[in-house]
Amino acid sequence: MKEGIEEFLFQEKPVKAILALKKAEKPLYAAIISKEIDSTYAHTLNVLSMLKELKLVSFQENGRIKQVFLTEVGLEVAKVIESLSELFKLSELEYKLDLLYEKEIKGKLREDIDKKTVVGRLDNYKGELERIIKEEPQNISQLAEKLLKKADSISREVTGLIIE
Repeated sequence: MKEGIEEFLFQEKPVKAILALKKAEKPLYAAIISKEIDSTYAHTLNVLSMLKELKLVSFQENGRIKQVFLTEVGLEVAKVIESLSELFKLSELEYKLDLLYEKEIKGKLREDIDKKTVVGRLDNYKGELERIIKEEPQNISQLAEKLLKKADSISREVTGLIIE
């Protein structure tokens, strides 16, 4: 392998290939993977051969057709990538909450706040946080719960509800 494992694995196409295989929950053909990851067939074969070299995928040939499988380690890598993606989403949601507060709420009288817009955006953020709480592992869902409390607090401030 010419480049380091980290440099290879943190590129877009290998990540997409691993996630496509996990999402499918069954073996896929290289042609299907190339469509899923929006890549040429030749590049997809190169990516898959590197993933095979790293023992993240395996191939089973049936005549001219190769089926691609995630190995046990490949499946674990896919789960970690998904968790990392969710952590990035949490980070983005926290940024959006802070930005919303700074631009639309902080320093304004309650009457001057566009409540409908702010509450609508908060509800969208809260919906995403609730999905993460329900679907993700405990360590990630706990972080999402903290952000949900922050969103609820901002929502109460906007609507004038004080719950003690």
